[in-house]
Parts: sequence; structure tokens; C-alpha cells
Amino acid sequence: MKNRKLLTVLLLIFAFCLTALASCVDMNEAPETESGRESDTEPDAAPESFTVVKPGFKKPEKETEKETEKKTEKETDKETDAEDETAAAADGTTAQDQTAPAQPGEVTQTEDVDLSGNVSGGTGSPGSSGGGSSGSSGPSGGSQGPSTTYPGEGHGLNTVTGGRIHCYADAPSLEYEDTSNTLSYMPMRQEGATDPGGIYNKRQILESNIYPGYLAQGDQPYSTTLIGYDGFLFCADTFGDYDGTSLYTAGRFDNLVNSMAARNNWVESQGKKMYIVFIPNKNSVYDDYMPEGYPMGSYRRIDQVVDALRAKGIKVVDGRDSLIAAKNSNPARALYYKTDTHWNNHGGFEVYLQLMNEIKKDFPNVVVHTRQDYQINYCETYMKDQCWYLGYYDETHEIGPVYTLKSGNTARFVTSRQKDVWGQFAFCYRWPSGYSDHLYYYVWQNDYNRDAPSMYMLRDSYSVALNGFLKDSFYKSTYDWSFAFSRSAITSSGADVIIIEAVEKNIQTMFAQAMFAD
Repeated sequence: MKNRKLLTVLLLIFAFCLTALASCVDMNEAPETESGRESDTEPDAAPESFTVVKPGFKKPEKETEKETEKKTEKETDKETDAEDETAAAADGTTAQDQTAPAQPGEVTQTEDVDLSGNVSGGTGSPGSSGGGSSGSSGPSGGSQGPSTTYPGEGHGLNTVTGGRIHCYADAPSLEYEDTSNTLSYMPMRQEGATDPGGIYNKRQILESNIYPGYLAQGDQPYSTTLIGYDGFLFCADTFGDYDGTSLYTAGRFDNLVNSMAARNNWVESQGKKMYIVFIPNKNSVYDDYMPEGYPMGSYRRIDQVVDALRAKGIKVVDGRDSLIAAKNSNPARALYYKTDTHWNNHGGFEVYLQLMNEIKKDFPNVVVHTRQDYQINYCETYMKDQCWYLGYYDETHEIGPVYTLKSGNTARFVTSRQKDVWGQFAFCYRWPSGYSDHLYYYVWQNDYNRDAPSMYMLRDSYSVALNGFLKDSFYKSTYDWSFAFSRSAITSSGADVIIIEAVEKNIQTMFAQAMFAD
């Protein structure tokens, strides 16, 4: 009897222990989401993609991924209907007549409507490299394209919409662009491997710090990057230009302006014309993607310089005029790279037209091409300098526009000089002719334009998106990656037109040069 009671007690104690143990296990298990993954509250979880801030709209409240996807599809449908109706009203056709049916296996491309409402034609697959480019196919440019997955999508430097990199991807297609070949001289990535152990692939910031408003220090003193919305990365050395705190003081500024006026006087004494072209910093155009706490100044250094030079009678082309107008006219056509400080060829083309319209007033024989003269491809670019500084170069991919003159009446490469290749320019494409974006000095000659004037350009790296258009507008064109004003070099080049191009943040560097280098 005693043994039975003892056995019963032992069994009860054993059952109690099992119940308590099961309870402890349940308490220590991590909660699961609907997808079966652990909650994103764990320390190692990757941050969400950046929240899109559209022009004219306040930052939306936090949404679930499904809500955001449904919202994007609904907005895209509305934009498509509105643009189809507008285009149909303009030419008397229906939206169904305008859009050609996609062929099996064909990828639809983004729209490419210029400011006059014209549309480029043609068919093809966007992002196909052609012409010996990187050889990789870019993400779909159309709303119906296949999903493309790249490494590193989880950390947010690539903002992905529906499996595509959010770059030229959300505009509805009215016509297909001609992508039959890619023979242009535009920023494309060179085929070949990068170094997985290179400094540009060694992360300088944690994934958990990739969120709008974070100021990230890169691998070089001047490479601090501000994380913006929707995948936009901004270079911190533009902040003084942006907020208006970098204005010149009166005495020093007067001397600099007088020096530029002396150059202009010499040019005109030689029977030539000088034009100064200012390219705005990315945040001067895409200020609506800057984080909160960074207001744009009402009067800034670029305003101060433009006003002063024009007061001296110097011809100044302020790129903000054409770029902001183009952005407002077609927000879906990106004008700058998201992961780079530079603009792309869409932006370059807008300022090309603005500049050439000024030059044509003085030189009627200069050749000015329209957007319809070009085919437009979308290929992977090497331009990702902010990701280079942050150590995410190979983990991010960006697609950029590549313009090619359809007529084939393009310039031939004459000569060049180069210095050591540095930074991401190590991965720019090398063309069979010998041209490459990293060259510091080179000359083109377009034998189809023998009646056109010749041109000499002093420039910085932002000219890369502009030079491919200029070379086919002049007879002979010389490009010098320098701001040193050499009268002998200009004279010996035979140039009629002298262009000084500088991005907004390099205005101080442009002014820092001696009045004349010889």
C-alpha cells in the first residue's frame, strides 16, 4: 500500500516538472511573423527599404509591405490612365492605339517623353548592355517586366519595388525605345571583376544605420554621406551650398569675378565666345528627398555667382533652370544617379539643349540634336561613388540611360592624355577607339560637321554626362579636365567656343585658379 502511494506521488511530481519545462520553452521561443521568420525586432534584422517621399507630398505614415505594394500599383494605374488620355487627346488616337503589344519574351521599357511631348520609338530589352558593356541585363524598365534580384537588396541602399531596382522603373510605357545597339560614349560599367576585399567593398557603416537622416562617414575624410529617402544618397560636402552658409565675402568675391571677366574680355578680343555652365548639386534638384532638418537656403552661393557674372556681361547657363523644369515635367525620368553624386545622361541632355540654344545665337552653324535623334538604352553604370565610400560598391547596382545617335554621323576619337586612374573610374568602360571616362584630356572631330565651330572645354567630372552630346555638335572639340585657363592651349586648339563647366560644389575650385595659366 505504501509503495503504491509513493509511486503515485512520484508520478505526480514528474508530470508537474514536464508541464513547467514546456512552459519555460514557450516563454523563450522567439515570436514568428506570418511568413515564419523571426520578428524584425531582433538586433540583426535588416532595416526596411526607404520610405518614398514624392514631390509635393508629406512623408507617409509607416505602412506594411503589402499596403505599400497595393498603393504603388494603384498610383501607377492612375498615372498611366492620365498620361494615356493626355497623349490621345494630343494626336487623336486612343491609348490602346498608342501602346504596341509586347512580343513574347519582350521586356517593356519606361517612357521617354521630352518636354515637347514627343516620344522615342523602337523595341528592345532595357538594360541589355550591347556594344561590349558590362554584359549584365538590368532590371525591367516597365511595369510588366520580370523581377530581378541583386545581392544586397536587404540593406536598403537599393530601393526595390516589385523586385526591381527603383530607378527608371515606375513610368508607364507609351512606346518602346530603340535598343538595337549601344555604341554611345556614355557612363557604362566595364566588363570584369572587382576585388571583394577592396576598400570599396568593406562596409564602413552597419546595416542598422542605413535609414533616412543618418550621416555616414566613409573611408575618406571628404566622403561623408547623408542617407536620404527612396534610396537617394547625398554628399555631405554640398551642405554649405545647399543651406546658403557658403556665401562669399564682398572683397574676395569681387576679385574672383573680375578675374573671370578678364578671361571673357580676352576671349572676345580673339573673336571667340565664352560660356560658363553650372551644374547643380543633386540636392539642389532633388531637395524633396533630403531628410528633415536640412532646409534649402533662399539665397545661396550659386545664386550669388550667377548674378555677379551676368552683371559683368558673361554668358552663364544655370543648369537648375532646365533640370528642375524637366524633373517637374516628368518626375519618373531620373536626372541623377541615386547612389552617386553625379547626374546621368537624362540630366546631361537637358542642359545640353539649354547650352546649345545659347551657343546657336552666336554660331548659327552649330549642330543641335533633339531627343528623337537618339536611341536610348538602359545599362548598368559604374557611377556609385557614395556606395564606394561606404563600402557597398558591389552590393549595389544602378541602371543609367545611354544615348546613341541613330544617324551614325558621330565624331571620331583623335587623341588623348591620361593620369592615374582613381576611385570608381577604374571600372568605367574602355571603348575600342581609346576613349574612356577617366581620361583627363582628349579631342574629338566630327567630319560630318565641317561647317560647325570648334570648341574647347575646361571641366570637372560632371562633364562626363554632357560631353557625349557636345562632340557631335561641333567640328572639333577639346576636353580638358582642369580649370587652368591656358591662352596658348585654347589658341592652338583652334576653338571658337570656350566652355567652362563646373558643378555647384566645385565653384570655389573653379574660382581658385589664377586668372591665366600662361
